[in-house]
Amino acid sequence: MHLTLVENLLWAFGTALKVLLCILVFYRHLYRRLPFFSIYVALLVTKVVVVWSVYRLWGYNSRFAWYTAWCAIGVLVLARGLVVAELCWTNLASYPAIWSLVRKLLVFVAVLVLAYAATTAYYNKTPVSAFILTAERGSEISILVILVAMLGLGIRYKVALGLLERNIVLGLGLYSAFQVVNDSFVDQWMAPHFHWWNSTRIVAFDAALLMWLVPLRKALPHPGHAHVLLTEQVARHLLRQLLDRMREVTEELKKLGKSPRK
Repeated sequence: MHLTLVENLLWAFGTALKVLLCILVFYRHLYRRLPFFSIYVALLVTKVVVVWSVYRLWGYNSRFAWYTAWCAIGVLVLARGLVVAELCWTNLASYPAIWSLVRKLLVFVAVLVLAYAATTAYYNKTPVSAFILTAERGSEISILVILVAMLGLGIRYKVALGLLERNIVLGLGLYSAFQVVNDSFVDQWMAPHFHWWNSTRIVAFDAALLMWLVPLRKALPHPGHAHVLLTEQVARHLLRQLLDRMREVTEELKKLGKSPRK
């Protein structure tokens, strides 16, 4: 399989955006403020270099290239999960009681997704790709729910995220929403139009990169002092609602796991 001219141009444009973003992240010393996000951005560039080198040396259809590509996807899925945890910590660090509960929720979600992915991989003929694809699907659904809850919490209690954090949340949310659709339906509906669909997927991630680049054009302002967000009683009520949403996510994952595979 060969990439079309449009895909090659989009790939080159996306690579340029990743390199520029990585340069700005370290030039603005963002690693002091958001270390996991900085690592994630560095991994994006590393993935391009490693995968491209493997394709060039061993060939696109080689077994080694196949494992390299899937492992790279797995590393980035893990990194995105850590970025979401970091954003939660950044916004809730001033509220230890709330953060303690949210941290337990994040650990529960991570264990659930990994356990479900491992179970799916065990019964699949290609366990590596099945594990990573299922983990990606579960993590992207979870990320989307958590990010929407985070934004909703900020809007409801008039606690605005900083421009950088807000753009990171929106970029991750946009890509996660697209990946949920991609992982759920691409094999069944989009296979005959692979090149078109793959180009759309690349554009979705490029849009996220542009969102992250915008606030880094200028020096980052110092984060403001935290204000009281909500009482412990209200926090517990909201967390119960979030747990109910996560149960719905679990049921959705079970339904997706029962869908026929090719």
